[in-house]
Amino acid sequence: MKRIINQLGLKLIILSLMVAVVSSCKKEDDAPTDPARIFKPSDIKITSGETSAKLTWTTPLMSTGKTFKYSIDFSTDSLFATVNYSTTADTAGVTVTEDNLAVRTKYYARVKANATESQPESKYVRSSAFQLTGIQLFLLIRDNEIKENSITLRYTPTVGLTSIVLTPATGAATTTTLSAGDASAGLKAITGLTAGTKYTAELFAGTKSKGITTFTTLAPTTYTVKLNPGDDLAAAITSAANGAIIGLNPGTYNITALSTFITQKTITIKSTSGNPTDTKVNFKEIDLEGTGAGVTLSGIEFDGTSAAALYFINFIGTQASNGAAATFTNVVVDNCIAHGATTAFLRGDRGTAARDFKITGITVNNSIVYDMGANGSSAYYTFHVNKMQFNTLTVSKSTFYNAGPGLVTASTTYTGDVIPTVSITNSTFNGFGGNAKYALLDANTNPINFTIQNSILANTPKSGTVNAAAIRGTGAGSTLRISNSNYFNLFSALTGGTALTFGTATLASNQNINTGWTATTTDFTLPAASPLRSAGSTGGPIGDPRWAY
Repeated sequence: MKRIINQLGLKLIILSLMVAVVSSCKKEDDAPTDPARIFKPSDIKITSGETSAKLTWTTPLMSTGKTFKYSIDFSTDSLFATVNYSTTADTAGVTVTEDNLAVRTKYYARVKANATESQPESKYVRSSAFQLTGIQLFLLIRDNEIKENSITLRYTPTVGLTSIVLTPATGAATTTTLSAGDASAGLKAITGLTAGTKYTAELFAGTKSKGITTFTTLAPTTYTVKLNPGDDLAAAITSAANGAIIGLNPGTYNITALSTFITQKTITIKSTSGNPTDTKVNFKEIDLEGTGAGVTLSGIEFDGTSAAALYFINFIGTQASNGAAATFTNVVVDNCIAHGATTAFLRGDRGTAARDFKITGITVNNSIVYDMGANGSSAYYTFHVNKMQFNTLTVSKSTFYNAGPGLVTASTTYTGDVIPTVSITNSTFNGFGGNAKYALLDANTNPINFTIQNSILANTPKSGTVNAAAIRGTGAGSTLRISNSNYFNLFSALTGGTALTFGTATLASNQNINTGWTATTTDFTLPAASPLRSAGSTGGPIGDPRWAY
């Protein structure tokens, strides 16, 4: 037995020695001997910009004392089934430009060391994806220059621009040639487009892309009736059925009597040109009467001065009983100019009791509102919705000046079906406030979601005084926030006042830059070098964008 054990131990010792020898040999073999590996470059780094990209890589492991040349391929396919461009380099780096690669296109690169007299070619090392971002000469598209069948595209005036290629979401691309005059003018009106279609527009100088943008043409409009100047707009409103769309060809129209009501129906009144500067309505009031009443107003100038208008939009229950309960649909004011009402832009407080009046949404977009509310001395806010239950009040891309003693009031306390939301974005307000009102919001103790973002507020009050607190909203569950906005000259009085405070509102990324506007300023164009042109939440301009084009 002892002899067997000794023999077994001796075998184990011999086996261990053999394993050690094998391990030692394997460790030496770990040093790469495959020429395709030892001469392979590695670690491609890419720095890409608008029109060029620089690629660098680490020289091969066995490069000391050797001169290498490299082949570099570029492909839109990570497997390089097709090579789009190839070049060579004598150093561990190469630069490619828009002359070699298409901009805004994802590419991959691969690099290998070429064969020499003493070495074979190496294996490839591949890069991650990269692209040339491309030059962007296109400027922001103006909302009111997007039509059903046409678009005006604006770009930085540049010598050498030759064409714009429009590609619809479905269908063939079309090319619009740019003359030297078009290139220097910086804009091109393009017609013959399809309504309700998304397009990609690309700007070219020869074969080189100089900008890209997207837009969607307006949905096609089927007018119930089209009117010409001299036609009776009041009669057309009275006889219109629910859902009717009344088209106004360019010219001037009148609804200057208090006998025109939009009664228990929702209609649209829209200019056929889409241009509020060539289509005008002289108004006394836009009166919405009873359950089901609502209106969309689009592409029109509304002038209340000749008829001594009190309100622009006014809600009533019935003509016999203004306070009778009613549930309205929606109000939309889009791409309009409204001015000349002495009391308020919108009055919705006539309901006898709280919540007698209800409405889903009130929207103002891409519009200019001015000279409403008697230089701030009116008893009515711009949006006067006390007692009215509303879901949303939205103001975007719009300008208000000399437009009331305060912006929004919803101060009658009640328990509603929803917490209302007031959202103000990318808008400009100047020379407003007065009559001891709250300059921005009076929600009393009602819960409310109130946000102002990417906007400019300036020169309060227009007359008299306002409360030292710009916002009153203390209801449980409220959200109050002002962000990425600029405000200046907001005081409680014209002289001797104190700077306005914002209560419990969250303030984030705001500025206090005085643009030089006064309470009577009507041109709010931001200087080209203004920091407000890039102060928005996404890096764009704040305020109504029409003043930053």
